[in-house]
Amino acid sequence: MTEFVKYRLPGNSIVHSSGQFHPWNGQEQGFLVTDFLVNDPLVLIPDNRNENAQPIFSVELPHETSQEEYIHLSNRIHQEISAGACDKVVLSRTKLVSYNSDFLFADFKRLCETYPNAFVYLVSSLKYGTWIGATPELLLHNSGAYCQTVALAATKKKDDSSEWTDKEYFEQGVVNEFIVQRLRELGCEGIQSNDRHEYLAGPLKHLRNEITFKSTSIPLEKLVQSLHPTPAVSGLPQDKAIAIIEKLERHDRSLYAGVIGVVDEQSSHLFVNLRCAQVFKNTLCLYVGGGHTEASDPLAEWEETENKAKTLLNILQNH
Repeated sequence: MTEFVKYRLPGNSIVHSSGQFHPWNGQEQGFLVTDFLVNDPLVLIPDNRNENAQPIFSVELPHETSQEEYIHLSNRIHQEISAGACDKVVLSRTKLVSYNSDFLFADFKRLCETYPNAFVYLVSSLKYGTWIGATPELLLHNSGAYCQTVALAATKKKDDSSEWTDKEYFEQGVVNEFIVQRLRELGCEGIQSNDRHEYLAGPLKHLRNEITFKSTSIPLEKLVQSLHPTPAVSGLPQDKAIAIIEKLERHDRSLYAGVIGVVDEQSSHLFVNLRCAQVFKNTLCLYVGGGHTEASDPLAEWEETENKAKTLLNILQNH
């Protein structure tokens, strides 16, 4: 079966590529996908022999997280934080909704039109099935020695005029500190972080700042593994947060919160795979999450995940 991708970088036109996914060793060029922990990254080596390749749908649906279960797990995380096990854990959940996959290609184009500042993609592979997404979070852009990444965290509806809370500033601040520290450990030069600001991503807004640096000799694969996963999708300290995630979450995150994007000879455009869903023949499985700290309210965190899910649902269910 032919595997394929369609994608649109911010400010660019749609690209279609078909071929086969192969293990990525850091050298191959093409469309890159990884799971949450960057295990077994794959890159699509294009042959473009089948421009009309059809989606590959997985059969088995993931476990769906109920509101009761999510709040129960939130309370367990708060117990871990109170006991000093960690400072922050990002708890994800799944949401299953009915979907007519006949609209898939048209919906991809609608996502491109609706979210011009996001990285929008549709990918179909034998290993992961078919996924669609519109993610606002850049992981790494490099062109020659020049590199850029972002520290993005905290979420509100775009029409929410309330002040950002200490909890939200804390969430975004630890992501920025994590990234800068990792870059220093790698020996990157010219590290600069601009002022924190609001960033609008469709119906939501976040706190964000851009970080630039220079890297002339560090392999791309090493940069990716050092920067990801950030506290924005795992927690802090990273190793302890990931251990709690693996203990509590009943679903496999798969491509959710993994690395996705394009690597070519001159540059790379890699993103954190947020605002995404796995597509089945008659169902969508959306993956969304929220950062839990000592100041978190479990019900409010659930409502935040519902708002994040609407980023896709407002398009994919509006037929």
